[in-house]
Amino acid sequence: MNYKAKLLGCTAALVFSVMASGVALARDVKIVVGVPPGSGAEFGVKAFSEELKTRSNGELNVRIFPPSLLDLKQTFGGMRDGVVDGGYLVLNYFPSDLPEAMLPIELAMLGKNPYAMAGAMSEYIVTCEPCVAERLKNNQVPLGNASTGAYAILGTSPMTTEAELQGKKLRAAGGAWSRWAAAMGAVGVSLSGNEIFEAVSQGTIDGAMNAPSELTSIRLIDVATDVTTNMPGGTVHGLDVMSVNRDFWKSLSNEERRAYLDAAALGNAATTWKFVTDVADNLKMAKEKGINVHEASPEMLAKSAAVIEADLANIAKIATETHGIQDAEAKIAHFKELVAKWEGLLPMDKEWTAEEVAEIYRSEIFSKLDETKYGL
Repeated sequence: MNYKAKLLGCTAALVFSVMASGVALARDVKIVVGVPPGSGAEFGVKAFSEELKTRSNGELNVRIFPPSLLDLKQTFGGMRDGVVDGGYLVLNYFPSDLPEAMLPIELAMLGKNPYAMAGAMSEYIVTCEPCVAERLKNNQVPLGNASTGAYAILGTSPMTTEAELQGKKLRAAGGAWSRWAAAMGAVGVSLSGNEIFEAVSQGTIDGAMNAPSELTSIRLIDVATDVTTNMPGGTVHGLDVMSVNRDFWKSLSNEERRAYLDAAALGNAATTWKFVTDVADNLKMAKEKGINVHEASPEMLAKSAAVIEADLANIAKIATETHGIQDAEAKIAHFKELVAKWEGLLPMDKEWTAEEVAEIYRSEIFSKLDETKYGL
């Protein structure tokens, strides 16, 4: 017998011995985070990793892979094809693959409370049969969502009144913000996240509609002079940090799937908590740096609210004509009810910990998913 054969024989004997003794072999869970270190997504995945290890008694250990493996747009296909077991997805990037998920995403301007938006989106998706079906079709299992902080205007001049906003070119993250800008007399400009800093610094645009957490994450703190904190509002709540490859999900035991679901509640909560905390920290840093932090005038807020309400009335048409959604009006009404429910469960006038938010997500959503059936 050669050395290689002996080694294989010894390894097999060891595995058999460990299994016979009742001690489970630890298994790696490969998760890619296609954004730079320090992001809310990375924070959430790390919190999830520790929670999963504890809840699975050390049987499931997360390995986090950087953007050099898969970037944000590659992660969808990479998870579908089993390159990784899980990964950070921004669902907005995949409208043709996930038309049902686009409906609540289009309702971005409802977003004032990130914890509520993450809760509403998570509950909507995992209880919506067409939403789950479109993920299963792509060999993925949805496990809830996180949210950014509420959007502000990060610019190179004050933008708090109608006159100040007129004609300003502002980076818009999606259709809802582009439509808001047009109705308010500004111009929404579509740019990816890594293009914003250069566009603002070179004067190509006058600012960006983004959460204030972006002041440091993309270094807008070095070029912005003014921040309007209470306008336009809205959240990106289609942040998917916990979903997994369906084949991987099927390979888990019922006990491991339960551990994964319970830990996913923390992953979503911690990601959202990080975004919320970064908003507060960034606004404090902005003031210390001499950046002017404003609130929009009452007149502007009233106009903004009217614009948002009018736009919401058009979402059903957009969902039907653009994404082919059936019963769009009923689905919109359902999502609005969920937002109201979650705003009551997680009001923003309290300082929440990630663990407290996770416990509510767990009790209201994840504990109600049957690990013996869901996603299989």
